Amino acid sequence: MIAGRQYAALQTRGARSYQEDNFGCVSDRKPEDPAITDLLLVMADGMGGHQGGAHASRVAVDSFIEGYFSEDASLADRLENGLNAGNDQIGADARQDSDLRGMGCTLVGAYFSDEGIVFVSVGDSPFWRLRDGQLARLNHDHSMASKFANQVRNDLLSPEDAARHPERNALRAALIGEDIAEVQLQETPLPVHDGDKFVLASDGLETLTDHEIAEIVLEDRDALDIARDLIAAVEAKNRPGQDNTTVIVVCPFQKPVLPPVAEWTLD
Repeated sequence: MIAGRQYAALQTRGARSYQEDNFGCVSDRKPEDPAITDLLLVMADGMGGHQGGAHASRVAVDSFIEGYFSEDASLADRLENGLNAGNDQIGADARQDSDLRGMGCTLVGAYFSDEGIVFVSVGDSPFWRLRDGQLARLNHDHSMASKFANQVRNDLLSPEDAARHPERNALRAALIGEDIAEVQLQETPLPVHDGDKFVLASDGLETLTDHEIAEIVLEDRDALDIARDLIAAVEAKNRPGQDNTTVIVVCPFQKPVLPPVAEWTLD
């Protein structure tokens, strides 16, 4: 592995004039440690218009991190604390400001430690692992599109009907300040193998196919270069209406001779 950064985050607005994605990274990384320890990642993709979506994702990320560290509890409980703190703050802000009503966001929070990875997930923002050249999604897709795809596979819905269904872009679960319809909590740490790489992203990255994502992540380079190439590949598609895209790339066993990086682009 080329020496470099263990993790990096990069954003682009795509074809939008505003950014509704937000993220946070917290680590006590030690320069002499060849593996990541105690790395907390969180990513939220907002919805509800420019003002509401951006606000929801920002307060969800900030509240998640604060809630995670608010008490000494099990990892799973801390993830739940963070998730609930974000959801509660969205609800409180929406009740206080009528312009924010109807806002919400997806959220994925993941914690890397010596024992492995635990995570919590609501919505459709993907969390992938690349292992032995194979890209696998670790979290569930809480969208109607996922439900319709299962119905197509079981011959309960035609591909044509699924593609034009009026609810195909709707979420089955999100943080909206009310009871959360579906939550995936990975309580048992998933082992991390030497050579594994991880990508946590907003759904804007799904402009690329799984194969295209895997080809880029497989490259033997540091996390920042991989993140840059993923964003560049999305932009190269030049898709009309391209959604905001955020990627957080983690290469756990890469020797961290350079600091982790978070970058934003305006175009």
